[in-house]
Amino acid sequence: MLVLIPAPGPSARPIDSIVIHATGGPGCKNGRLWHAPGGTLESNLRHFAAHPNIGYHYLIGRDGETVAGTPEAQVAFHARGHNTASIGIELVNDGNGKDPFPPAQINALIDLLARLLHRYDLTPDRILGHSEVDRRDFVCGGKRYKLKIDPGGEYPGSRGNFPWKRVREALR
Repeated sequence: MLVLIPAPGPSARPIDSIVIHATGGPGCKNGRLWHAPGGTLESNLRHFAAHPNIGYHYLIGRDGETVAGTPEAQVAFHARGHNTASIGIELVNDGNGKDPFPPAQINALIDLLARLLHRYDLTPDRILGHSEVDRRDFVCGGKRYKLKIDPGGEYPGSRGNFPWKRVREALR
């Protein structure tokens, strides 16, 4: 099920990029690196509802169900320093480079991206990973780690598994 908000009118904010996220992410517990699981579509909807200081424009479940969040004409707080001119899309995924992105989810993402690229007259090179726009890091157990590695994980031992090539080729 795809839920789209109507296209913004002429006075809408300018959009220059689309940022892809995964709902899971790294952290530090008791001096050890750990990775929060991505959860389910429902658990993420509850999480975002309980934390109004973070946001998304679209959230795509593992089965491809797509839910609209913050209206496109409004800023969603999803990528520090890049919120005012971007659309944020969250994928339910652990984001650790190991959790697979199911075909239904990627197909729904490609469909949504095609609509957004057309709507905002963008090219596929303006689709960015959260890891590309947020370079913050943190220290855990005496080692430094990148805070944002989504959508597909980029830690030692993980080359990342988000299908960038498939997505970009489908949109050309």
